[in-house]
Amino acid sequence: MSHRWACLLGEPVAHSLSPALHNAAFAALGIDAHYDARLVSYEELPAVVAELRAADCMGANVTAPHKQAVIPLVDEVGDEVRALGALNTIVNVDGRLVAGNTDAAGLARWMRLSHIDPAGRPAVVLGAGGAARSSVWALADLGATAVVVLNRTVERAQALVTSLEPHLKSVDLMWGSLAEAAEPAARPWRVVINATSLGHHGAAPDVHPSWYSRDSVAIELAYNPPVTGFMVAAREAGARAENGLGMLLHQAALAFERWTGQAPPMDVYEAVVRERIAA
Repeated sequence: MSHRWACLLGEPVAHSLSPALHNAAFAALGIDAHYDARLVSYEELPAVVAELRAADCMGANVTAPHKQAVIPLVDEVGDEVRALGALNTIVNVDGRLVAGNTDAAGLARWMRLSHIDPAGRPAVVLGAGGAARSSVWALADLGATAVVVLNRTVERAQALVTSLEPHLKSVDLMWGSLAEAAEPAARPWRVVINATSLGHHGAAPDVHPSWYSRDSVAIELAYNPPVTGFMVAAREAGARAENGLGMLLHQAALAFERWTGQAPPMDVYEAVVRERIAA
């Protein structure tokens, strides 16, 4: 098999860990392939996606702002892409482009492996963007009975719930204002996911300590900084708190598996991230 390749399409892409992750995994497994990040404008997108049909291309990842715009350019989309309205992974199957979304599946797989179990309990998602959609999907997949989506702009939370409801029949979806998180809770929640972008900017949503107990897990989807204000507040209230590194690594791993048919060595992925965050 000749030298193969995959790439990341987005704007910006310079901050992405994906090239370092996937190239380290190719090297560790002795796969003759490389992965690079491509800065692609909206205008360039159709031509660049067409290149992914080449025989030596395995596929691509897609990041902001193209996760929706790419959908009409591929040949086949998975159920999760239809539900989430976004794709992040394209696989070249003999010249046909098959799209999936590994964000929600990656979060769900990491939660299973980390013994975070929302089954039979209601859960909360803070935020209403793409990360929040993936979080609701993952919680439903893991058997949460209900998910409440809270957002500063309540209309966005309502729109997210309304669009996901037809796809997620097993879970009761509700929405409300992010301000509700600052009020005392009737009872603690099993899982609270911060899918707002506040963690990236050193800020945190205001969550009342009564939302947590020793059985609660607070998940911050940002991973750099490794500990955020949201996590500190949850730990002070007695909860377990985790960052979004597990989701990042497992969504990457699922993409890698779809391209190569092999699982990447997770310890190699983790070493790359530790090195990058230390730098």
